Amino acid sequence: MANNLLAKSYSLKNNLSLLSLFKPLWGQRGVFTSIPIIGKNPNFIGLQTYLKTFNKSCKEYNFGITITPNLIQKLVGNEIKKIKTYNHLLRIACNGKTLSISLRKRIRTQDSVIGFIKNYKRRDFIHKNLYYKTLLKFMSKIDYTQNEIILSRDNEITEGAVTNLIFVKSNTLYIPKEGYYYGNTLKLLQDEIKFKIHKKKILLEDLNEYSEIISIGSGRGVISINSIPNRAWKRKSSKMFVKLKEGYKDMVNKNYYEI
Repeated sequence: MANNLLAKSYSLKNNLSLLSLFKPLWGQRGVFTSIPIIGKNPNFIGLQTYLKTFNKSCKEYNFGITITPNLIQKLVGNEIKKIKTYNHLLRIACNGKTLSISLRKRIRTQDSVIGFIKNYKRRDFIHKNLYYKTLLKFMSKIDYTQNEIILSRDNEITEGAVTNLIFVKSNTLYIPKEGYYYGNTLKLLQDEIKFKIHKKKILLEDLNEYSEIISIGSGRGVISINSIPNRAWKRKSSKMFVKLKEGYKDMVNKNYYEI
């Protein structure tokens, strides 16, 4: 799925010694994070927020490692600085034995995409874990620049394959009440925008009550779901999408850390 510009793995048992082969760690017990790098300089967007969440997950998994900006600089900083213009994702993954770091370009996607609903409950959805093989399989079957995978379980929508979802009804913002990973991009955007976001169960049978569905994630920022053909849902407005898109741009300009 990804063409890595940089890919390295390190042994935790041998004081982060470089391994000869890169190990992406997909399908293993572990966690990861994907940090956007955007701009003319290597500006890591929301770096402290991403690392705080990742380190908390590593602690809860008993991995005994803490990632700091200085450690990122030590491991990959010099190579990242060779890039001229940035629109990339730095992926950091850990399974307790190995730390893997890779860099790829962010997917250039349309602002308006088509949604496809899949009935699937992610394992340990509270953490951004490495049990992603089913999701990667879903995504491999679509053009991700023009489409979005929407996950549901027990007739209730939870999240996108790699994104959070915001639902708009009468100019009020809603996110699912439970059953999803609470992403860092959503956290950062909530801190930036002035709109209150409410939690409620988002039922498939009630989709037509919502005028907009907005997808948010580190890989492509903020996009709008244009339609969901298999549920006969169509977007009725783009009003809140435009406002959240502007809020995202403001957040990016304020929340960066240069390595």
